[in-house]
Amino acid sequence: MPIQRFRDLDSAREALWLAPGDPRLCAKIRHVWSFAQRLAKYPHPRGLWRFRPIEEANAHHAAWVAERVRRLASERRS
Repeated sequence: MPIQRFRDLDSAREALWLAPGDPRLCAKIRHVWSFAQRLAKYPHPRGLWRFRPIEEANAHHAAWVAERVRRLASERRS
């Protein structure tokens, strides 16, 4: 891989972007998605959830977070 030199951070950031239609784009997207999947073992539940009051939605989210924390803690203990 060749070494690139940049005069400022903005030009270095621009070098990371790929143009639409670039053949390397699909591989980069696949890499980002696989990295995210490894990073977040327990993604948010899929589907559409409807709640009448906001309190019900907050309670559902709090229960999901508590369950995720419990799972992570049990994995780290073992």
